Parts: sequence; structure tokens; C-alpha cells
Amino acid sequence: MKRRAKYVFLSWLRSIVNKLDPENATSNYQFDNMEEAMEVWLEIYADEPSWSKDCHNKTLNLGATIASEFARLIMIEFESEITGSERADYLQEQYERLLEQLRVRLEAGCAVGGIMFKPYVRNGVILPDCITQDKFIPLNYSNGIITAAVFFNQEVKGKNYYTRVEKQTYSYENKSHTIESHFFVSSTPDNIGAEINPENLDSDMWSRIDPYIVINDVDRPLFAFWSVPFANHIESDSPLGVSVYSRAVKLLNEADLQWDRYLWEFEGGELAVDAGEEVLRQRPGEDTLGTPSTRDRLFRKFNIDADDNKDKSFYEVFNPTLRDDNYSNGLNEIKRQIEFNCSLAYGTLSNPQNVDKTAEEIKASKQRSYTAVSDMQHSLEAILEDYIYACNAMADACNLAPSGEYEVSFNWGDGVLEDKDKEQAIQLNEVNSGIRKKTDYLKWRYGVDDKQAAEMLPESGVQSFFDEGGGS
Repeated sequence: MKRRAKYVFLSWLRSIVNKLDPENATSNYQFDNMEEAMEVWLEIYADEPSWSKDCHNKTLNLGATIASEFARLIMIEFESEITGSERADYLQEQYERLLEQLRVRLEAGCAVGGIMFKPYVRNGVILPDCITQDKFIPLNYSNGIITAAVFFNQEVKGKNYYTRVEKQTYSYENKSHTIESHFFVSSTPDNIGAEINPENLDSDMWSRIDPYIVINDVDRPLFAFWSVPFANHIESDSPLGVSVYSRAVKLLNEADLQWDRYLWEFEGGELAVDAGEEVLRQRPGEDTLGTPSTRDRLFRKFNIDADDNKDKSFYEVFNPTLRDDNYSNGLNEIKRQIEFNCSLAYGTLSNPQNVDKTAEEIKASKQRSYTAVSDMQHSLEAILEDYIYACNAMADACNLAPSGEYEVSFNWGDGVLEDKDKEQAIQLNEVNSGIRKKTDYLKWRYGVDDKQAAEMLPESGVQSFFDEGGGS
């Protein structure tokens, strides 16, 4: 595969890591196949796939659509809160900084395969650093959990490019987490330049960062990596995840090509009249008669005096029968296969009206999507708990808030699987049939208590409710 370093710069970051720590420069984090795969996924996400020229740059951008849809399904009814003490209130305030951007960040993580949530302290508050897996290198990992990684960020000020390379390492033996930073300055973005003392940094952003920090008495790394919970079929030994559309790359190619064919069917089949040159008018200021498109394409010239055209009339109408239904059905079938390979329900990308499906097929399709999204939610819940733990450890280390216990609650809902319209129709039918109380329906529909539900009923309904003993 031809390398396209437009999106992924891990090879450059590797060279920096080897330069900083040549004695420990090993190949345990050099997952070449994953790096190439991430380039492909990111190109698809950016709507610049390698096959874009083959389809005349007329792409559907389904990769971004799939990543966005998974992020939406994960977060559709998500609620989470930290409670229990003054420390919990402080953590909740910091936690909300991540929650505000979580859905957007998850979309990028779904596209590339994973994302690292790394908290850091700035002026007494804890901010989230969300880094997709194409922007850092895992150095060590145990049981699938990354325990050491190198991160990179760059800032431009004036004519100088400032680079910070941060290595974070967790030790299970010492129960400690180490953060080691190196700073560089260069006149070009592609060259790391010379290492400088942090005291000499001409940058407000990093001027107060301690280059070496050790946080003790922690039982896990102070960063949390979420990966798409699909098996890594690119490199099974890699701790990194795979894109939500990693199993549908070839199908995405076919979909874009089919879309191009579909559009060309309309363009190539536009109504036209082939007429002799003598019936066409010369355009002012032009030497030729030209061949415009769409409605201006109506008349097309041909030489009526040519030998091949002697038996033709001075004009002929070009009006072929369009085959748009065939192309549309073919595209729809490709989309359905993409949905299957990506664990999405039928109708997410395809037209649900085009293919007859039994109730069992619909249920199985929704169940497949529900299972995939449920796995993502459960894995994300564990990662968010790790992120909150890291925030709490940093609050201890920096004395940011009084000590105290905290509890975290999560509510993901069932929005992926349930059909609320159908459920409402069933409940209303039960009410009308007399097998369900009206107040029970109101409590379910509006989330109110018994008293509020009774007050929502008409006067006769309220009296009936209390006559039945509902108010006791």
C-alpha cells in the first residue's frame, strides 16, 4: 500500500521517541499494518478515499455517516452524574467539561478505531485532552490495557513551532504514574528542532508545566483509552481498535462507484436533439457551436452532409429510457450489505421501503445493532469511570478540592431497540380495553407520580381514580 502521510504521522513520532530514548527503542509498538489501515479509515472519514478519482469525486461519504450514527446511538439517551460529597461536586464540574464534547469526540474515535481521554490540570481546573489513536504511540500494554504511551502536540507562536512530547507511564509494581515532558523549538513544522529547557519556553501554554511528575498510590493509569469493541482483524496483537466501518471498506468503494453510475445514468440520458449545423445558431463571440450540459444541451450538432448521415433527417431526438431503478436497487443492496458488515440495522443507510422484510428479519436487524451499541456503551462506561478516577487522583495530587467519597451513575436508556410509537400504541390499546389504568399510562408517558397523574385526568377520571383506591 502506498503510504499517504497526510493524515497519520506515527512514523515521524516514532523517530522522535527513538531519539529521546534510544536504549529502550524497541519494535513492540510498531504496528505497521494498523498505521496503514488508519490512513485508509481517516481518508474515508475525510471524504477523500483512494478511489475518489474512479468515481469522479462523487462520493457518498458513508464513512462519516456511519461513525456519526454510532456516536448518536451510543449517546442518544445517555445520562451520567457524580454525587456524594463536596469532592464529588468538584469532580462533576470537571466531568461536565468532557460530557459537553463527548459525542463529537466519539464520532472521531469510531472513525479511526479508538480515542484516549487524558485529563490535565490548568489553573485549578481539570480539562479533558481527547486524542484519537492515530495521534499517539502505545509503548506498553498489559491484558489489553495501555500502561505507557507517548503523546504529541504542537503550538505555533510567531515564526517558531513549539513541540511537546509527553511520555506517560504507569507502574503496577510501584502503583505510580509518571508524566515526563520534553520541549522542542523549530522554525518548520516538519522538523522537531532542538530540545530546550521549559524555563526558556516562549509559550504561555506550557510555561508552567513541570517536566517530570510522579503521582503515587494509584491503582490504574491516569488516562483512559476507549476502543471500538470489535475484534482487531488487522493486527490481533495491537492494543488499538478498528474503525466501525473497517469490515466494509471494499463495500464503501463499490457504493461510491455505483452512486457515480447512478448519477451518470441521468446525465448521460438527458434529452437532446441531434441536428444539422445549418439549424444551429452561432453563439456571439464564439468560433464553435459548443456542447453545453443540462437544459442547454438540448441541441447537439452533427454534419448532415457526411456519408454516414445521408439517409438521416436533418434532426433526430435522443431520449433513451433511463435505468435509474436498476442502479438504485443495486446501490440499495450494497448499502444493506454495508449495514450488515458494520452491525447497523437495515434502513440506517438503505431505503427501508425498497425491500420486503418479515417481522423477524426486522427484529434480528435491530437486535444486531442493539448488541453492538450496547457493547460500546458498556466499554465506554468503564473508560469514563477510569477518567473520573484519574481526575480524582489529580485533585488529590494538586489539592484542588476537599477529600471525600463519590459515586458515579450511568443511564444509557433503550433507545436503540425500542420503538416508542409502537409501545405507545400498545399501551393506549390496553387503556381503551380496560386492562390498564389511565394513570399508569400517564406515569409511563410523562414520568409523573401517582398524584400528578391523577391531576392530569379529567374531573370524572380523577374521581374514578380515587374511587378505585388509587390515592391510598
